[in-house]
Formats: sequence, C-alpha cells, structure tokens
Amino acid sequence: MRKSRKAISALTISLLAVALSETSQGIPAHADAVTAEKKEIIKIGTVDNYLPCSDQIDDNFEGLSIDIWRRISERLNLQYTLSAISSFDEAVNLAAEGQFDIIASCHEVTPERLKRVEYAIPYTTGGIVIASQQSNRPVLTLVGKIFQNKIVVRCSILLLIVTGITAWTSSYFKKPKNSRKSKVRRLTKAWTFLILNDGIDTIVGRKIRDHLTVLVTSLLHTLLMSAIIGTTAAIIFEENIARKTNELTNKELHLILKQGLAVQAGTSNANWLKKQMRSAGITPNRETLPLYADSKAQMIEFIQGKQARPAKHFVANITTYKTLLKQSDLQEKYQLTYQLPSKTPQAFLFGGKVKPELKKMINIEIAKMNRQGLTEQIEKDWSD
Repeated sequence: MRKSRKAISALTISLLAVALSETSQGIPAHADAVTAEKKEIIKIGTVDNYLPCSDQIDDNFEGLSIDIWRRISERLNLQYTLSAISSFDEAVNLAAEGQFDIIASCHEVTPERLKRVEYAIPYTTGGIVIASQQSNRPVLTLVGKIFQNKIVVRCSILLLIVTGITAWTSSYFKKPKNSRKSKVRRLTKAWTFLILNDGIDTIVGRKIRDHLTVLVTSLLHTLLMSAIIGTTAAIIFEENIARKTNELTNKELHLILKQGLAVQAGTSNANWLKKQMRSAGITPNRETLPLYADSKAQMIEFIQGKQARPAKHFVANITTYKTLLKQSDLQEKYQLTYQLPSKTPQAFLFGGKVKPELKKMINIEIAKMNRQGLTEQIEKDWSD
C-alpha cells in the first residue's frame, strides 16, 4: 500500500514538472508575440515639393532625404508611416509639438530652429543663393558695369586731366604764328598722342621742362591705364562668378527688390531675406516687398513671369535652385549672382517625444553612412 502511494506521488510530481516546464517555455513565446504586436510605428514627416530633397508624387515619396531614411529604417528594422508637410517652418512646429517623431528633409541648422527642436547628425550641406535673369544685351550691360565702376571712372578722368594739361602746356601747342583753328588741331593731336602714349616724340619740344613734363605724364599714364585695364579685366572675369552675399550692398539689395525678388515663404531663405532687409534698413512697401510664394508651383510661376509682378531674381538654396530652374525650363536664362560664403549643415529633425535610444541609433546609422560615402553618393545621384 505504501509503495503504491509512493508511486502515485512520484507520478504526480512528474506530471507537475512537465506542466510547469511547458508553461515556462510558453511564457517567452507569448511575450515575444505581445512585443511584436506592440512594436512602435514611427511617424515620419517630410516637406513636400522640395526636390531633390523630398517630394510626394501621388502616393509615392522620393528624394535624397527619403532614400537616406529608407536605408536607416532597413538597417534598424523600423516600422514607420510617411506624411507630407507643406513647409519647413510648419515641419519645425509639428516636430516641436511632438506630432512627428522624425522630419526627413533638408532642414538647415539655424540658431532659431535649435532653440525649438533637436537635429540629427547632418548628412548634407546647403546655402543661400540669389539667381538673376541674364541680360538680353550682355555687351551693353557689361559696358555699363565697367563705366559704373568708381576706379575706372576716377582713373579715366584723372588720365584726361593730366594728359590735357600736359598737351596745353607743351611747346608744340604754343608755337607762335598759329591760327586759332591750327592751335585747336595741335592741342587735339598732342592730347591724343599723350592718351595713347604713342608718337610723343613728335610733340616734345627742345626744352628740358617739356621732356620732364612728358616723362612724368607717361609714368602717370602707365599707372592709371594699369588700374583701368586691371579693373576692367576683373569685372569681365567676375561677370559669371557669383559674389558673396556679405558683399551685397544696401543699394544693390534695394534695387534687386524693386526689380522683383521672389522667395518661398516658410523657409530659411525667407527668414534670411527678412534679416538682410532689416540690416539694410529697408522697410517693405509696394516697391520693395519681396514676392512671397506660398508653394513651389507659385515660385515657378514667379520665375517664369506668369504672375502680375514677375520676378527678375529669386532666393533659393544651393541644393534646390537647379531643380527650380529645370522645372521652370529656364536654365539658360538665369545665373547665380550671390552665394552664401559658407555652406550650412542640413539634417533631419527629431520630434519632441522621441526616445533618446532611438535618437542615438539613428545618429549612429547616419554617421556610418557618412563615413562610408553613401550619403554623398545618394546626393550625387539626385543631383545628376
């Protein structure tokens, strides 16, 4: 009887052990299933209609920022949703409010934005540029620029004065028994020879004073002509080279605004232009108010001259201005006139509620892609 009781007890213990074993093995499997079901879906926002950075065409998203994000999400096995946002400023606001986890676009790193949101590691660079319509009469425009140059004007006037005085005081001009008409011809001839710095020997008198005067005049002629020629050559050489934006004078900015300067609202370009106008003391009025475009489509219409007040100039980012001109079909009509002297980093934005662990993982992947040259290659593919 005791043996049967022991057998029954042993059997009961064995069955309990098997049951507990199966239960303990089943707990992790159930936990994994629950974790998979509750896997976080990251909410991604991107600025629409801003190629080559980001754009939504029908239900598809594309651009270098989107390609970079897709690489990151594949490497980290992240699930996400993509939504379009109309402007960069709106994207900053939505990220700061925590309505999006990541903003995958070419957001320039600015002090104002850093006060509100946190950036990921930069993966590309940009910068402000001003593009202007090329003149229909390039030769006349170039001549006008040359004669508007202060160095050219002052040196030319000084050259005329010096050579004129030398010609008027020369013995060749003051020869006796010459009629008034003859003296005028002699003065014109002497003056022409001195300006050209050629044939001077025919007008130099016998006096030492005449020789010294002509010698000094020739030296001044050489110096002044060198300044005129050098400045003219620099103007011609720099005609197709963009100047630095910090060289943009208040007078030039005022003229550009009067001629029509377009910029897309809600971008760092618009904020930069407002700062430039404040620094120059330009109050927006009917003549100087920039042409603010609410969308990229309207920006293109400004550039194409389809708006009531057409734009002869526009402010854009170095990353996107070529795409604007290509979509406007005006690549040959515009050229860069001003460019920010230094490039500004561009990066993703983190939303206000993103966990530090996710930020770190994303930054690590961007750093890897930067070191491997993948971000540069993706940008090059979109630039081509």
